[in-house]
Amino acid sequence: MVSEELSQDEIDSLFSGGDSKEEDSVNPLVKEFSNLLNTSIEEVLKTAFSLEVVSKFIDLNVKKKEELTFEEGVFLFLNIGIESEKAPCFIYIKKEFASILSDLMLMGPGEPKDKLEPDDLDAIKELFSQVFGNLQTAFKENKQQELSMEISDITQENRDIEGESFYDMEFDIAVPNIKSDSVSLYMEKEKADALFKQTEEEEEQETEAEAEPESVPFENVETDRETTTQASSDYTQSQAPTGNLDLIMDVDLDVKIRIGEKNMLIKDILKLKEGSIIELEKNIEEPMEILINDKVVAKGVVVVVGGRFGVKITNIDTKEERIKSLGG
Repeated sequence: MVSEELSQDEIDSLFSGGDSKEEDSVNPLVKEFSNLLNTSIEEVLKTAFSLEVVSKFIDLNVKKKEELTFEEGVFLFLNIGIESEKAPCFIYIKKEFASILSDLMLMGPGEPKDKLEPDDLDAIKELFSQVFGNLQTAFKENKQQELSMEISDITQENRDIEGESFYDMEFDIAVPNIKSDSVSLYMEKEKADALFKQTEEEEEQETEAEAEPESVPFENVETDRETTTQASSDYTQSQAPTGNLDLIMDVDLDVKIRIGEKNMLIKDILKLKEGSIIELEKNIEEPMEILINDKVVAKGVVVVVGGRFGVKITNIDTKEERIKSLGG
């Protein structure tokens, strides 16, 4: 029998195999963050450009620092934070696509440019500031946590960020009849994993979801069937009255958006003139109220759609509660 000796590199590879696998593993919460960011990109670009922009989250990978290579483009550097944890990251956009986005943001037709001016960089910075604002709202609604996103710089030159491994989040953005290209966000992995860490409750829920479902004993099948039938019957009875709604579906109702209100003395009202400012009691961060029949049924934030004001709903009553409000 011929014995073969392992080289030092092969020995090192065997010992480091487990660590390498762990380093390359993807944090599921980072993937959730990527999906939320993708939605925010699409929503904001649709509104900003008044075009049916489509953004698609392509993939989330872990790359070594030496694997990161870039063509000429724009780099947007920022820090993402949750409570005391922060993770440095940057967004990379190829030069041609960056020039198209900036031209659209500046109310142009979306023509590519050979050279990016400071105004172009400011336009891209403003565009992604809106994306991050949308993302912060979505993140709070989904995760019940405050997310901070601070842009530190935007430049056409890449600069070194500390770290050995990075998350690479790639998004394909299609601007109809103009251009489709990728935009990537890179986040230092170790700090990102510390930032998006699972709570014990989330880990337990994930473990339970992966566990095999329990088998149902044969003797309980009939009982379960009766219970299901009764529940279905109750549901049908509770829904039956809503069938009459078909008769009033084409009735017009006034929908009002209430920015705020204020009580004023008559003498103060008589002092009002052009240029006077009335300070409302509502805080600027509070959502607007949406009223039907003078009853609040939803809340939302102000957006601009095709040059007109609109309201994006962030919280809304159930259908049953809205039906009751129709009664005045």
